[in-house]
Amino acid sequence: MRQMSVHRLVTRYCSRLLVLSSVLFIGCGGGGSSSSDVPPKKEWAQATSVSSSSTVASVSGTAWISDSYYASHCVGFSCLTDTTRTDDYPGVDVTYINQTTGASGTATSYYGPGTDWTHRWFAGVPVIPGTNNIVISAYDPGGKGATIAVQVVAPQPLTVQSTAPAPAATGVLLNASIAAQFSGEIDPSTTYFVAINGPDGAVAGTKSVGGSTLTFTPAANLAYNTTYTVTIPTTLRAVSGSSLTSEYTWTFTTMDYPLFRVVSTYPAAGATGVSTSASVSADFNATIDYSTFGRSSFYVNKASGERWGYYYSVFGSGGTIADSVPMQANTTYTATLTTAIKDNAGNAMPFDYVWSFKTGD
Repeated sequence: MRQMSVHRLVTRYCSRLLVLSSVLFIGCGGGGSSSSDVPPKKEWAQATSVSSSSTVASVSGTAWISDSYYASHCVGFSCLTDTTRTDDYPGVDVTYINQTTGASGTATSYYGPGTDWTHRWFAGVPVIPGTNNIVISAYDPGGKGATIAVQVVAPQPLTVQSTAPAPAATGVLLNASIAAQFSGEIDPSTTYFVAINGPDGAVAGTKSVGGSTLTFTPAANLAYNTTYTVTIPTTLRAVSGSSLTSEYTWTFTTMDYPLFRVVSTYPAAGATGVSTSASVSADFNATIDYSTFGRSSFYVNKASGERWGYYYSVFGSGGTIADSVPMQANTTYTATLTTAIKDNAGNAMPFDYVWSFKTGD
């Protein structure tokens, strides 16, 4: 097999030398002479893959170089051994123009002996919804080449139908999820990043897709009386392939400080390496009505739903839950303080306060 491969390469190399010398060397395997006026046996360019969003068509394909051009630019033993494009192999220039919009540009392309001189190219062509007539041109530096036409029907753009919170909303609860409903079903396999930013930077959280709705759930409660900006990128795709024509951005502002609220917790939200023998506590900004603090209003769960904690205590504005049985090692627990908890003046929290932490080994 290796001998056959070497023979094929030597044959190719020798045949190229014939173009330069116009002499037929029988020992190189024969095959006749070549002329720079003879067109290549294969088409110069072809599109092998075409897909499109509402704004960009992804077109990729291949192109070939002529025998005469190969011979005039490939010199020496490197013709048989090189596998990457270098200055010795300037290649085929692949360009595009969208005749519908006038958008034009240069495709990314590469080639080399290791790919049997097959030029591979890719172009991200700006398009508009509807029919787009795109022309791809492939020419070598000697002026030899051809063009192909590709017709792309870009889908109608994706639009945002509604959001939660609504744009410019105020008084938003700190534990609110952020959602947007679109005009089409969202492709859950799409790679995209939803950005929620506040004064302290990006908000951590998780995103999920259900039908035409995208939901972002913050990893921790938002801050009081703070304005956040939500940005949904154009990389989001519907099942139909449609996309937003531009980033969609809106803002909302969270609620002001309530009369009764949590000011700190132990462990802190997102804490790791917590001792399995630790107790879980919360401090409020006002004295707790101890009659509202207990098993039904403060609980700690594992992901399985199994509860931990048996002993409850209240001292002034702080409340604690503990257990004689240690928490499980290397496990995530979620603590919940419900709106049933009140201060001595009868004020309740406006929302359930929920946070998570993870125990150590």
